[in-house]
Amino acid sequence: MDGYNFWQDFFDTYQSLSDGTKALWLIVPAGFLLGLIALVMRHRVAVRQAEHGLRVDLIYTIHQDGNGKIHVYRYGAALDREPALLLLDQPISDRAVSGIPGQAPG
Repeated sequence: MDGYNFWQDFFDTYQSLSDGTKALWLIVPAGFLLGLIALVMRHRVAVRQAEHGLRVDLIYTIHQDGNGKIHVYRYGAALDREPALLLLDQPISDRAVSGIPGQAPG
């Protein structure tokens, strides 16, 4: 084992690879490193936004009472236009409220 050199063996193996595999050996680690840097930077931006008090307010709470009736409580700006408690089986004004957003009840 005295004459064994890891780096010499590594480079001999690399030279014997096909051109496509050599290209992958060069591209994949660089792409992984760039992707990892982008992921860490996005995480740092998100942490800084959370530290500066940028938050999302709760808009809806869904509650089912003892009779099995589902109620949707609204918070924030929605209170100015409509009542805070919405019953899902009764349409409000000209809009019907369903259990699935974007679909009419039925």
